[in-house]
Parts: sequence; structure tokens; C-alpha cells
Amino acid sequence: MNTALESAELLDATVVDMRFVKPLDEALIGEMATRHQLLVTLEENSVKGGAGAAINEFLLREDYRIPVLNLGLPDAFLSHGKVPDMLAKVGLDRDSIAASIRAKLQKCKIQSQAV
Repeated sequence: MNTALESAELLDATVVDMRFVKPLDEALIGEMATRHQLLVTLEENSVKGGAGAAINEFLLREDYRIPVLNLGLPDAFLSHGKVPDMLAKVGLDRDSIAASIRAKLQKCKIQSQAV
């Protein structure tokens, strides 16, 4: 959570602590989807089948049209190491998270201009 807050400070972003995946707080997710131009999920678990995937399913089912960036661990074996080093390696440190979000926002901006 601290890394998410630190990254959000760099971007002036809203941070929501989901605390749990089930039951999914659909009202909160819907509110965030209507108030923001991008939703980012961040978890120290595998992205496949994780909290971000559950949020994606909800957004699709309810017809929300908002870009989503799911950040988390790859679905692969990770070697051992110091936690800060490992998080940086998989792009989950403060600066990598902020860079990923900036890149996604830029991509969304370019795509919306092309329409």
C-alpha cells in the first residue's frame, strides 16, 4: 500500500484500498470508473486470476468503458532476493509503477485522438 501511495503522489492520483476481492465492492469500483479516465489495479500477486482480473470482469459485465492497467506479478517463477530488488525487477517499485501509468495514459490519449 505504501508503494501505491508513493506512486500516486508522483501522479496526483486517487488510491483506493480494496482490502478484499470477495465480495467485490462493485459500488466503489463503479464510482471510480465514472470519475476517472483510467483505473489501475496494483497487487503483489499474480495478475492472472487476481484482484485486477475480477475488476476487469465486473467492468465488462456492467458495460463500463474505461481503460484498465493491471499491475502485479507475472505468471512465472521468480527467483529469490531482497523484496525491494524483486519488486523493482517486476516493475512494482514506485518509479516503475508511475512510469507504467504515465505510459498507459499517453497511449489512451493517442488512441482517443485517433477516433
